[in-house]
Amino acid sequence: MKWFHNILSIGLVATSVAAAPLTSRQESNGGLDLFKLKLTSPNADLDGKYLAMNGETLGIFEGDDTSPVRVYQTDSSKEGLKELHTYPVGIVDHSLGLKGPPGLMTFVDMVSPGSADPGDGQIVAYDTFRMTEGKVTNNGDGQWLAFPGQDQSWQVKWSDGTSVITTDYMVVEIAYEDAGEGRYNE
Repeated sequence: MKWFHNILSIGLVATSVAAAPLTSRQESNGGLDLFKLKLTSPNADLDGKYLAMNGETLGIFEGDDTSPVRVYQTDSSKEGLKELHTYPVGIVDHSLGLKGPPGLMTFVDMVSPGSADPGDGQIVAYDTFRMTEGKVTNNGDGQWLAFPGQDQSWQVKWSDGTSVITTDYMVVEIAYEDAGEGRYNE
């Protein structure tokens, strides 16, 4: 029984140490400023719709079980850039990021992004976002695109203009708006 208590105490310490850096950069006032992300587009089917997750992919998905993703920002180790972490906060870090081949990367939810293995010929970026003038962009040249999927769904991707892509996409912007305040492990 003594070994059980030792293992439990080690697990509790490891959990708190692993999660602490994620919120300590923002939570100095005791809370997390939460944001919802929504599309702005000349296309009425997309304009004003909130981004949700289906698996790891972010986009617009129809259905009763989809709710807007809520995020909080932290400073990136790259000067002037941000990381967007999903809320509620759990034991394992979830961060929004871009993943895919150079030129056209999918907007995704990443588990433990600092240790993500992109795979051959793929890129992973989770610490390169800018949040200015009410908009979320990626660092560098490019734009957000929404691609149609099944059942009136749309997947959001970042294009730097160097990839050959299909012509069925819509140019969109991602706006962020206040979603209230959250607490760590509320």
